[in-house]
Amino acid sequence: MNTQFKRIGLISKPDATDIKDTVQALCDLLKQAGIVVYIDPQTARHTDFSSEYIKPIESLAEHCDLIMSIGGDGTLLSSARSLVNTNVPLIGINLGRLGFLVDISPEEMSTKIQQVLEGNFHEEERIILITQIIRSDDLIHEQSAFNEVALHRLKSPGLIDIETYVDDHFVNSQRSDGLIIATPTGSTAYALSGGGPLMHPSLDAIVLVPINPHTLSNRPIVVDGNSEIGIKFSQRDKHRAQLTCDNVILPDVLEGDFIRIKRHPNKIRLLHPTDHDFFNTLRVKLDWSRAPQS
Repeated sequence: MNTQFKRIGLISKPDATDIKDTVQALCDLLKQAGIVVYIDPQTARHTDFSSEYIKPIESLAEHCDLIMSIGGDGTLLSSARSLVNTNVPLIGINLGRLGFLVDISPEEMSTKIQQVLEGNFHEEERIILITQIIRSDDLIHEQSAFNEVALHRLKSPGLIDIETYVDDHFVNSQRSDGLIIATPTGSTAYALSGGGPLMHPSLDAIVLVPINPHTLSNRPIVVDGNSEIGIKFSQRDKHRAQLTCDNVILPDVLEGDFIRIKRHPNKIRLLHPTDHDFFNTLRVKLDWSRAPQS
């Protein structure tokens, strides 16, 4: 087959027990099309592969023109973070529950993947965030996030104090359960549960969503994607806070630390079938426009 994707990497859901048939069928489909297939060690558990084609997730993209994520949105998020320093596109096959990001089902996989290989697909560029923990002017940790960065109280019924800055301008000081900083991609995830707005994925913007703020007038705010978000955390009554990026737990945040969040200079190239429609996804996944029950 004459396709722009000559080498494709597969990343599957870690520790999954029910995806062997899908992984094997996808491998067979790609090999029949003349594609060289690489897989990560987790995926290797579901099929027989020569060790020379098994690569760590961190370096898989170095050998590939396209990465396919097999699982749910969480698997795709992990795959996206591994691609942030590359220009390799990503596409998702949905074996999860909700699936805002992975939009090819196993039942239609053969037809949809064939179309993609033939060049019939829709490509989006989506922003990704990078988070830094600064302590005494030293960078102690850095992590990317495709969906969101979240600072929240840890193992305490009490609220935490958070100071927020945008481009060095003081925004507010809040007492709350935490704060979510989300990309447009992440606006359908944790930020949505916190009352944040739905954002079209093509937007170059960042939304800040307070988690159960003490002041009821404290509402989500959307800022330009070029903005740099700064957060200071105060351990009132010795309450602790935890920082996560797409549910990846970062080192403990201490009083006096400064959290810096900004758009990563690179973007994630996300591929979809040609019939992909963001608004249809919202209708289906959020159960909009359902006929009234009799």
